[in-house]
Amino acid sequence: MNSIRVSLSIASNLGWDSQLLDVNNAFLHGNLMEEVYMKIPLGFSYEKREGKVCKLRKTLYGIKQSPCTWFDRFIKAILRFGYKQSNGD
Repeated sequence: MNSIRVSLSIASNLGWDSQLLDVNNAFLHGNLMEEVYMKIPLGFSYEKREGKVCKLRKTLYGIKQSPCTWFDRFIKAILRFGYKQSNGD
């Protein structure tokens, strides 16, 4: 959080333009590296639902793997644009 405050302060003092990006569905686009299963959701129409599960291929909100898989995909995209990852944050 401190690095964001410092960056905004520098941008403000030097008159730089800054932009904010808010992604509402970011966690829905991570590719899972391990096998994750979930119960079939209520309302999903499937006759033989008993004893069946869904295998997830993409992350969903609320599972532990979502933030890690999103960050992994995000950092790879940023590095392709030529940015370098800071060791400070």
